[in-house]
Amino acid sequence: MMEPELPLAGLRILVADDEVMIALNLEETFREAGAEILSAATVAQAIVAARNPGLSAAVLDVRLGRETSEAVADVLTERGIPFFFYSGQMLSPGMQAKYPTIPVLTKPVRQDAFMAAMLALVQREKALA
Repeated sequence: MMEPELPLAGLRILVADDEVMIALNLEETFREAGAEILSAATVAQAIVAARNPGLSAAVLDVRLGRETSEAVADVLTERGIPFFFYSGQMLSPGMQAKYPTIPVLTKPVRQDAFMAAMLALVQREKALA
């Protein structure tokens, strides 16, 4: 049972972002809500984290360095791990076609919007379980 003040308690969340300040802000927001955080700044790091057996959910910047996070999204999708994208730009047409139901937040994004998106993912997964 989740405590209201720690709505993400017991969850392990991947934060994949190559902008340090944004990543730290996200991590702090989710950590304060009770989550354990896995951080990644590159696609390779994010793929390793996406394969973590205890992973509950993820938030992916669309671009990690010079690469898109599409390969990470593929791993998460294969494993049935809920996630959302965020970016300062639109998803490529190929990624839009591949992930039509995945939420996308457009930068700049306030902390409460990130938290609302994560809570929606978590609650939707609980309802499906």
